[in-house]
Amino acid sequence: MRRSGPRGKIPRFAYFPFGGGPRVCVGAAFAMLEATLLLATIQQKFHLDLVPGQEVKPLASVTLRPNTGFA
Repeated sequence: MRRSGPRGKIPRFAYFPFGGGPRVCVGAAFAMLEATLLLATIQQKFHLDLVPGQEVKPLASVTLRPNTGFA
């Protein structure tokens, strides 16, 4: 039986952190809040700079992210 939808297009071990549809993770909202608080806490205690000569170029897609990632 063939299933409809994007399942056949997604690699088996693709990162899909909170699922989607009717089986979305019940802790997704809490995890996002926790991540925001964690990053805010780290930012208060440390000053982060790019490596000299490194440039971050945005990549426009469904979500906005750096074009080359972070090293």
